[in-house]
Amino acid sequence: MTAETAAHHDRDRVYRARFESRLRAHLRTLITPALIEEHRASPLGQHSDDLERVLNYFRRGSLKPGYALHELEADRTYRIVVAPGRDGELPRNLDGTVYESRNEALHAVFLRRVDALMTSDS
Repeated sequence: MTAETAAHHDRDRVYRARFESRLRAHLRTLITPALIEEHRASPLGQHSDDLERVLNYFRRGSLKPGYALHELEADRTYRIVVAPGRDGELPRNLDGTVYESRNEALHAVFLRRVDALMTSDS
């Protein structure tokens, strides 16, 4: 890699970090009790523009750790798992909580992601 190419990559990395920081700061302003209630009432389906923006950010997987649902019984009970940090590792159970509906479990994941967004740097 030439010095010019390395400098370009460094500028790109700095730009992306600034963009992500500004995006997270903006998304934090969208998190309100009403937005959280909107998600609780309907985790799937059509949402307000603000909730869609937040959900799209979460779907990008920018926040760590990554959370997913583990279906214990088909369409009946769910548990949250933490995605592994490396290839070859298995997901681990987050805690012992079992959710009785998919919507309840999806909202619990949403709340964890909101917490991560609100406490992330910048």
